[in-house]
Amino acid sequence: MAAADSSSGDKYRSHLAGEGEKNTVWRHGAPPTFDTVNSLFEAERTQEWPAGSLEETVQNAIKTWEMELSHKARLQDFKSVSPGLFRLSVNGGRPLTGEETLAVGSYNALLASPILPGAGAYDAAAETFESSHDLFRAAFPRGFAWEVIRVYSGPPVITFKFRHWGHMDGPYKGHAPTGDKVDEQLRAEDVEVYYDPGELLGGLLKGPLLVPSAEEEDARQLGERLGEAAIVSASGAAPQSQDCPFLASAKREE
Repeated sequence: MAAADSSSGDKYRSHLAGEGEKNTVWRHGAPPTFDTVNSLFEAERTQEWPAGSLEETVQNAIKTWEMELSHKARLQDFKSVSPGLFRLSVNGGRPLTGEETLAVGSYNALLASPILPGAGAYDAAAETFESSHDLFRAAFPRGFAWEVIRVYSGPPVITFKFRHWGHMDGPYKGHAPTGDKVDEQLRAEDVEVYYDPGELLGGLLKGPLLVPSAEEEDARQLGERLGEAAIVSASGAAPQSQDCPFLASAKREE
């Protein structure tokens, strides 16, 4: 499991630049930069792992995988996964191949839930790769930061808990910004993610509707109930934070 490559120009992600990327096809024509979300990560992370530790290595490897999935247009250019072996499974659902995951994008892969469309929270079937990224980029202009909270087991099957958060400084599906904080050489073969999507998206529906309607008001109230139910289920009491922890595991290529 390799640490982030300093030649890439990013402290936390490898395979952004250098000889190995000279033939890479980038989705937006050039490698991305992560200065804004890196600043959020460094200011608000709950852990600062020692250099070279397993926790830091897993954290940087997943950041690299997310970068490749969001910004590289061809699976053959990925260095963080085994292209022919990679599978992504969410909450025990059908595993997606690498090509399937790349086609729909990370948000649609992670948020394909039967309960979210009815709540007006998210409909993966109605979103494209591009529209899903535009939606969350608008809601979180400072970025959607990610950190490893704990690693439970090391290779070959790595099990870890992580936190994904951002500040809702922009609108989300007609809901006004709230400013609230709302809480993915290592080559992965199988990634299984377990989390409650209601906990993640409930906070995004708290803001007042920009264009209210009776139907949208019902959806907002249902979204609030989804978020509250998820929080109570996880902690036994209403929390003060909208941070969202997750559990995931990844199997390393032998």
